Amino acid sequence: MAFRDSDPIDPMHAQSTPARDRSVGHLGCARCLQPLGEWTPERCPECGAALDLSNPQSVCDLRTTRPHTATIVGFAAGGAVGALLGFGWWFGLMQHNTWLPMLNVIAPLVCLAAMPAILCVRLARVGPTVAYAVGSLSFIFWATLAIAIDQLLQGVPLTGLSIDYRSTLLVAAPMIAVVIAIGLGIGGLLRVMLRPARPRA
Repeated sequence: MAFRDSDPIDPMHAQSTPARDRSVGHLGCARCLQPLGEWTPERCPECGAALDLSNPQSVCDLRTTRPHTATIVGFAAGGAVGALLGFGWWFGLMQHNTWLPMLNVIAPLVCLAAMPAILCVRLARVGPTVAYAVGSLSFIFWATLAIAIDQLLQGVPLTGLSIDYRSTLLVAAPMIAVVIAIGLGIGGLLRVMLRPARPRA
């Protein structure tokens, strides 16, 4: 049965009608969750994925998605990588690399900057990349914890730990934050340069 424009619309059917979803802006790209607005292009203007209204794996209802999950995973991944870098930096480079001391500083900074840049280009959404970058700031905490554990293993009492917290907070923390921000900036620039052109309406 076809409804005229003046006919009432059943609210139960209105919730599941793709045309009505599109008219109120509830549809988005299933890959990157980019809102599609009042029209559906052939390809997503954000990630370039092909869009098909009849395919739920291509176009999704943004009201039923949970984008926060990817953000939480990105933050947790950043924290895990920060832990690996922190302990690896102290117990690996600092303890064993004496032939090229500059590498002890350059290596972790390059890793902290490179990963957000790569993720920003490769992932469909920017949110998880930013969450990863924030999580990777925990490198400062894990590196400090590694130094404390090393001193405890050497017999230093807990009250006698020699850790320069002032230098860590005033020098190391801002430097690492700037390096990570530079990585995000480079990744964002590459993302814009490599992103497919937005289709015209």
